[in-house]
Order: sequence, then C-alpha cells, then structure tokens
Amino acid sequence: MAGELILIVDDTPVNLKLVGLWLANEGYQTLTAGSAEDALEILGRQHPALVLADLKMPGMDGLEMTRRIKGAADNADIGVIALTASDSRADLQRTLEAGCDGYLTKPIARPALMARIREFLEGRAGGGSRTVAAVPAPIPAAQMRALRRRFLDEGVEGVREFMAKLEGGFPTDEAARSMHQWIGTGGMLGYAAISRLAAEAEAVLAARPADNARLRELLGELAAEFEDSAGE
Repeated sequence: MAGELILIVDDTPVNLKLVGLWLANEGYQTLTAGSAEDALEILGRQHPALVLADLKMPGMDGLEMTRRIKGAADNADIGVIALTASDSRADLQRTLEAGCDGYLTKPIARPALMARIREFLEGRAGGGSRTVAAVPAPIPAAQMRALRRRFLDEGVEGVREFMAKLEGGFPTDEAARSMHQWIGTGGMLGYAAISRLAAEAEAVLAARPADNARLRELLGELAAEFEDSAGE
C-alpha cells in the first residue's frame, strides 16, 4: 500500500540509503535510524506502519528493540520485519519469539523485500484483493554509482586495516561487525563474491579458536575483490 510510513533501522549508512531509495521508488514514505536506540526515540514521536530491523547492531540489538516495540501499548500494532544474515532455524525462531512479524535473510533482494512489505501491509489492512506489483523503476544510475563507490572505498580501507593488524591486537569484534555489514551490503549492491567471502570470514571469526591462516587467506581474497571492483 503505497504511501505508508516505514522506519528502516540499520547501522550501515549505505544500507539505509539504498533501502530508502527502493522504498521511495515504490511510493512509500520513509524514516531512518542508525541504531535501535535512535529508532525507539523516533517511535516516541512517529507511528510508522512497519519497521525494517537489522538484527545485529552495536548496543541494543534488533531483537531487544522488537521486544520493546511490541511491549509498548502505543506501538504494539507496528509491524516488524527482521533483516538477518543468519538462516539457522534456531535464530529465525528467536526472531518470531521476540515479536517480529516476519524476516528476510541477507543479502536482501529488492523484489523479495517489496513482496514481504506488500504482504504485511495488505494483511494489516484486512486482506481483500491483492494488488499486482508494478515493475519498479531503476534507481538513478548516478545514485547507485555513488553508493557502490562509497561501499568499495570503505571496504578497501577496512580490509587493509584488518590485514595490517593480523600479527597482533586483531580487533575481532570490529572485524565481525564489518563482515556482517559486507554480507548484506555487498549482496544488495550486486557484489556477490564480496558477500560470500565476508560470510566465510564471519564464520571463521565466530569459531573459537579462530583459524588465523584461513582468516588471512579470506582477507586477502576480500582485498582483491574490493580493489578489482573499485578499479572497474
């Protein structure tokens, strides 16, 4: 239902911008928040129909944010769709137990996201005849180029910093957050190899003890992918 207000919550600026462009292109109104805390503050002033919530964020995560949204009488009718890089059955069950009305696994595909949004909003309105989705217009090329350039430039710098710290004092938590972001953003922007390598690196970082040799190998492959893509 075009015209509905949707809040996008993600700690990755490129994701906020890209999903915001997708939604605006479909006729939705949007609000954005870079953290769960900011989102809850916005919900004290605004009442969107739906929240798109990244689950893995610094500070309060998306599950706790959802519990607070659903636990507030004034906001209990707001829908929450979780955006998660995990496809494990246990993790997806936790999203539903927290009160999410649905979920999508990253990297998010634009058609799947729009279909899920329409499904929720039509159900919220009481069903009836389903609308036929129009073919979405492409995002303006200049805006997509700017988003891709920002993602690649930040990725080149980030992976170089991680490689330089492999010999000691490696920032495991920071690297895991970056890998999580690269999984989703890389996939949404069309960099499937970056998304795949980041997912492998995230899994290595989650293991205890981490396989440092494999991590070094993956960071090298990520560096090559970022640099090759940036040079195209």
